[in-house]
Amino acid sequence: MSTDKSSATLSVIIPVYNVKNYLETAVDSILNQTVTPSEVVIVDDGSTDGSGDMLEQLYGHIPFVRIVHTENRGLGEARNEGNRHATGDYIYYFDSDDVAVPTLVESFYRHLAEHPALDIYCFSAASFWDVVPEDPEAAKLLPQYDRQLDQPYESGVSAFNILSERSAFYPNAWLYVFRRALIVDNNLWFMPIIHEDEEFTPRLFFVAQQVVSSTEVLFRRRVRMGSIMQTNRSERNVVGYIESIRSLEALKSQAQDSTVIKNLSTRILNNIIAIYRILKEDGVVLSDESSRRFNDLLERNSTPQVKLAGRSLFAFRVYNFAQRRAKQLFGS
Repeated sequence: MSTDKSSATLSVIIPVYNVKNYLETAVDSILNQTVTPSEVVIVDDGSTDGSGDMLEQLYGHIPFVRIVHTENRGLGEARNEGNRHATGDYIYYFDSDDVAVPTLVESFYRHLAEHPALDIYCFSAASFWDVVPEDPEAAKLLPQYDRQLDQPYESGVSAFNILSERSAFYPNAWLYVFRRALIVDNNLWFMPIIHEDEEFTPRLFFVAQQVVSSTEVLFRRRVRMGSIMQTNRSERNVVGYIESIRSLEALKSQAQDSTVIKNLSTRILNNIIAIYRILKEDGVVLSDESSRRFNDLLERNSTPQVKLAGRSLFAFRVYNFAQRRAKQLFGS
């Protein structure tokens, strides 16, 4: 490990909840970076599988590691708690069942040296199966997170637009290093919902100035059954998407640029499609209140694509594929 870096400090925040089998691999991938982060804040979010005790035994003696124990409040609140304890100039939210590539911190500092006013550093990621599915076709369905571009952007809005146009804007917080002041000064905290990244990351981009994207793969996402994103979905997932859509609608209502409006509309559409998938594929039945809220947002976002998805997800996928192919062949 090395401590060669600029005077700017980096805090890595790691929320932990019942991931004892993956915890050591994940945390060690942060501690064994080629450049050591200034501080690691680990938030045990009320784990019941012994993860909290394991943290104290393995890492409680390390001076730059701070371990915080809280009652279970969810991923977003655990990240917020970590931020309240963090002291770094920059924040990286890392997930406790994934793996950081050894050069992640080094890459961040290299780009920071080139762009001292950096607000957001965006990088690429790959996925791997925790246990490879028996179905060979299913085994191929691993999400990839390719930024496609190595370049700086004059503003967060510009970065949002350019990356969105290339389908290379991802909301996942573990794909970014953020300037901490961006969060604190603008009072931008995670909402206490599932899918909190869907609305958190766009809000940060809309208050950011300098952003840099990189095609370097610096994060490896573990895809496993039983994680937040792979469990059977419920009404809570729908509520999370509804709240995210409301936040995106607020950004859209303030936008004046047509490209921004178009890209925010696409993100809203993606969240609506996610809700339809939960309702149709998981058979989730909504409460009267959630059903009313969903119908209200459908009225506010009544586009041909939304109506098509409501009738048939398969037809929507065919339409969407045809649109993408036409764009590839003939341009925008």
